[in-house]
Amino acid sequence: MHMSDQNTMTDVNQVQHMFLQVESSDAVCILNVAGHPYRLRELIFMMIESGCRVQQTTAEGYQSFIYDKETVEVYDYLTSIIKAKFL
Repeated sequence: MHMSDQNTMTDVNQVQHMFLQVESSDAVCILNVAGHPYRLRELIFMMIESGCRVQQTTAEGYQSFIYDKETVEVYDYLTSIIKAKFL
């Protein structure tokens, strides 16, 4: 690991952004998430542990996803789900 990578991961102000498609046994949603890389990794791990299928998608996939509701949740200052669209 390079020193710069280490600094990136330990910097609490570091923010990563991604779109995730999450499928559980009874729902499909696309999350527009932002947060510290460690927290996003933790969030994804928790979803997988709960039996969800998780895959990264694109902004285009997010925009074209047919859904019935949107929500905004902030878990803490390090992670927020900006929008979740549910099928």
